[in-house]
Amino acid sequence: MSASKAFADVQRMLTECAPGHTIRLTNHFRMVKYRGMVFPTLPKHPTIELGHIRKMARHFGIQECAAKHGMA
Repeated sequence: MSASKAFADVQRMLTECAPGHTIRLTNHFRMVKYRGMVFPTLPKHPTIELGHIRKMARHFGIQECAAKHGMA
């Protein structure tokens, strides 16, 4: 099983690293918006694999801050 983080931890990281972000639930994913960019495929599971979190952090350009939270 690959490493993962609880969604609550991901939300805390986004609050600090991506202020003003929004999260919207779709049928199969969570859609995260930040500074006019959209990451439409964050899984809805209670735990999220680090690969998805790292991909989102690269997309939004918040890798350094996410790394401080152990997510990049």
